[in-house]
Amino acid sequence: MEPPTPGQWTALLRCLILLLCMAGAALMDHWQRRVPNEWWIRWGVAISFLLLVEVILLEADTALFLGTFGVLAWCSTSVIGTPSLKDMREGSRIDVLVSIWYLLGIIGGGASLYVHGPNALWSLGLATDAPMFQLTDMAAVELAERQGLLLLRLIGLAIAIGFIEIAWRARLLHGGADAKAMIVVALAIPWWIGIGPLGETTAVPPMVSVLIWSALAFLILPFVTISRNLRTGHSGPLRMIWHAERWELDQIIGQHVWILSDIVETADGERKIRERMRPRRKRVDPEELAAHIERLKAAGETSAWITKKHPFLVYVLPAIPLALILGDPVATILHIVGI
Repeated sequence: MEPPTPGQWTALLRCLILLLCMAGAALMDHWQRRVPNEWWIRWGVAISFLLLVEVILLEADTALFLGTFGVLAWCSTSVIGTPSLKDMREGSRIDVLVSIWYLLGIIGGGASLYVHGPNALWSLGLATDAPMFQLTDMAAVELAERQGLLLLRLIGLAIAIGFIEIAWRARLLHGGADAKAMIVVALAIPWWIGIGPLGETTAVPPMVSVLIWSALAFLILPFVTISRNLRTGHSGPLRMIWHAERWELDQIIGQHVWILSDIVETADGERKIRERMRPRRKRVDPEELAAHIERLKAAGETSAWITKKHPFLVYVLPAIPLALILGDPVATILHIVGI
């Protein structure tokens, strides 16, 4: 068995830092439902540094190195925002430095596409010839091919970051901490090389595999919820017991839950209790929650249906080692069934 290469050691170290980062973030998300920006910046800097080291070990030239810088600049907007001309005119050094960072990244990205793009297209089978074949030194040809493949991996990383951005803006990722967590995951495991999972992998970025494993963990929740309801003597209605629980009203205060039971007025003026299937996704302050509970008590209710606010990062944490060990779940399942 060959010893790990420096690139593999770098990838493994990033994965270890990622697990430590996500363990702390999951605890904060569970207890506070909030992960401060400083947490993501502190761990993100370490992961980004190791990513740059690995890019160098993969024999990136200046253009690819600066292109990686550009991807990191894009990721930084989620925690430090974007610079403004107004702040730069007022002498904000951080805005000037970040603007230079963006500029170098854009230059590097454009130069990478110009220099290595044709070779990358040949690697994809989209071109019949490539500039690297004009070289006379076989070692230079092999280096050019590796750099073209590295460009494709960086493009895949950029696509993954773009996917996270779209998912957050479309509210598929509900909280800002969820989006920042997935960006950190994408930077820590940007590609499968250097990891070598036991399962199957595809060209799909590892971050997507982590999302799929997280979603599979969510599928267990209905069975857990039904079991809890049956143990507490609540066997119906069926439309509620698979996703909600019946709690005493005095038990709700201070908990991270949505109340599904509310008082509604029918067309004939009668007031009755009705349960919603889905909670209202607006933020409810403690005063509003207390008023809601008082309305239910005034109507003679002693309990209500609630659904818990499940912290997403708690499910991302176990999904990371699953992806690192078992690879892409979809590809692995398809391989097992022989498709």
